[in-house]
Amino acid sequence: MRKKIFKCLAITMLFVLMAIPVTVSAEEIDGETEYISMEEDPELTVETVDEVLMPAYTTSYALNWTVGNTVFKQTKEFSKTSGSTVSIYAKIAPTTKNVTIGIKNTGGARQYVKATGTVNKTFKITKTGKYRVFVENKSGKSITVKGNYRR
Repeated sequence: MRKKIFKCLAITMLFVLMAIPVTVSAEEIDGETEYISMEEDPELTVETVDEVLMPAYTTSYALNWTVGNTVFKQTKEFSKTSGSTVSIYAKIAPTTKNVTIGIKNTGGARQYVKATGTVNKTFKITKTGKYRVFVENKSGKSITVKGNYRR
């Protein structure tokens, strides 16, 4: 008798759990695919911004940019050694396509990811030299980029 009651109770609980709606959400992070390019687009306006050091970290700098359409916005140059990294965390709004974010060296070589919303990417430096963090906007509208980068 106890086994039948237990079995009925277990089956009832299973049906109750299956009937309860569960909402699951996750933030999609861009940047799974890293690209490397030497191309420069002559139709883009290049803007260089001053760096804002974040108080909590000595090597973390704030990204709080408005980037117009057809604008290539970049930081000032900073030195990096081979084997080190540059990490970028940024949220782009509104969510859109045709935005790239990454790093470029003085020779023009760029490592970047295509971004639509949130980017959390670490780029490995393969050649000692001067680098910049950049955002390129070809989305057709102005965007905001908020986050930070670590060098």
